[in-house]
Parts: sequence; C-alpha cells; structure tokens
Amino acid sequence: MSYSIQVFLKNNSFSEEYAQEKHEGKDSPENIRYEWEDEFRLTDDSDVLEIVRDHPFILTGEIGDGKAFHYEIRDVIQFIFHGENGATPIVFSEKCLDEYIIDHDHQKLKVYLNDDEVVENPIPGVYIVLSAFPKELRN
Repeated sequence: MSYSIQVFLKNNSFSEEYAQEKHEGKDSPENIRYEWEDEFRLTDDSDVLEIVRDHPFILTGEIGDGKAFHYEIRDVIQFIFHGENGATPIVFSEKCLDEYIIDHDHQKLKVYLNDDEVVENPIPGVYIVLSAFPKELRN
C-alpha cells in the first residue's frame, strides 16, 4: 500500500473565534485557515517510515541550460519512505514545520507548516524556507 501525503500551509492570521462566531467554525473568503494545500501519493509501496533530523538534505537537479547543481540544505526534517524501489525523502525546513501527524494504519502523513517565512517547493516533496533556499536557484 502506498502512502498519502498532505501538506498544509497554515494562515497565521486565521481566527478560530471569528470562524465560530460568523461561519459555524468554517473558513470564509476573509478568514482562510490554510493558504494552500498540497496532496500527493507515493507510488512505491512503502513499508518503513524513518524520520531523520539533524542531517542535511542534498538538493540536486539541473538548471534550465542542463547544468547540474548540488546544494546542501541544513536544518531540515526528512520523512524517508523505504520501499521496493529504494528510499523516497519528503523534506521540510525545521523553521516552517508546525506539526505533523502520522497515521500508520491508513498510511497517511499530514504536515502543517507555519507562514512565518516564505516556503519554496522546488521539487515535489521538498519544502524549504526562502532564507535556506540557494540564492543561485531563485528566479
């Protein structure tokens, strides 16, 4: 069975009190709970989930001209899913991580990020705060 991943960027301006008072506890156009949501499923059957902290993540890829890059990103938490085809890391800067919930029975991971700092999502499954994002890769 594959894992389902949901990532939510919390709106720090959201008022639970206002939502309860005016909209039966629900979001409204002027009071949104999450700035965005991201949902995806890992296609490889994962049977082991490992959580790694205090170990840098190496962001690799190619720039538009085909030139390869490798950048070390520090202060991250990595959720590493081990499956038949190897390991798949899902990575978050510690600065933006608010909380996470792992439901092993239903193979779901929910991650809630704060909006204290801009969060970049350079590749699927990698969420890095702007201050830790390589300057060379910024548009």
